[in-house]
Amino acid sequence: MLCIFFSVSISLMTVSCAGSPGRTTIRSASTLVESTGTSSTAVVMPTGMSSVRAASKPTQPPSASDTTSAAHDSLARSFDLIRRQIPGEIGIALVPVGGDTKKSEIVLGTFRSGVAWSTSKVPLSIAALNRSTSAQTLELVHRAITESDNNSAQSLWLKLGGGTAAATAVQSVLKEGGDNTTVVQAAVVRPGYTAFGQTEWSLISSARFAAALACMPDGQSVLQLMGHVTSSQQWGLGQINVARFKGGWGPEGSGYLVRQLGVISRTDGSQFGVAIAVRSPQGFGAGTTDLSLIAGWLLAHEGEVESGNCQR
Repeated sequence: MLCIFFSVSISLMTVSCAGSPGRTTIRSASTLVESTGTSSTAVVMPTGMSSVRAASKPTQPPSASDTTSAAHDSLARSFDLIRRQIPGEIGIALVPVGGDTKKSEIVLGTFRSGVAWSTSKVPLSIAALNRSTSAQTLELVHRAITESDNNSAQSLWLKLGGGTAAATAVQSVLKEGGDNTTVVQAAVVRPGYTAFGQTEWSLISSARFAAALACMPDGQSVLQLMGHVTSSQQWGLGQINVARFKGGWGPEGSGYLVRQLGVISRTDGSQFGVAIAVRSPQGFGAGTTDLSLIAGWLLAHEGEVESGNCQR
């Protein structure tokens, strides 16, 4: 578990989460407060479970599918409270590591798919390392993941041959991660932006890839780097100390799309993949703040999310 819950009464619950200064999330009663070290934003949250009990016990325990469905419904109701307070579209997808059924996946919110932006640097970096582990490639991957450096990522793309050759190599990595639907963009479709960054990547496919990444031998070095993202990009999943993540962002229409993919680990060693996104009409800054609110919601509810281990 990421948080320790202290039950005070039926209507009041506080959460204490381990973390470093500037990366603390606190929930008390009906309010979730996201603290960034300089300011805080309150978000209305549900006050807890009802104390009303059924007059008689069921003749048999609920099935696993019934339990899963109830958990999904509870999360959906709670997430809807967050959704109503954030302008634009938001979404989250959660996939347990090593899961063998889509029934354990959770997709909430109205955002379902959009441009990958710099989250595409994760499979790109793995593809580049599959081709070469030279000192130059390692340095380019380091900057592409930890700093989201576009020039470094473009150099990796060219090392893969650029165009169709590079797109094919990156798509092979996605397929290795269980994503058989995403088509990597091979050509520049928006002047001034990379080809691979404009790949359409659904939220659920991104979360599935993140869950698979935890078990991909070729992806371990990149996953490690995702735990050392520069401090200026420590919003959203960066507010969760045990998260390894990569963000991506860019203008879209009259707003801004800000998204992340990552892997969350629990103290028992189990993990789950996550992808979050917001299409904000208020710009990049507002989008990062919104992602931090979503990450705070996840931190408060992670005990309701199914996790697992790599099946080797």
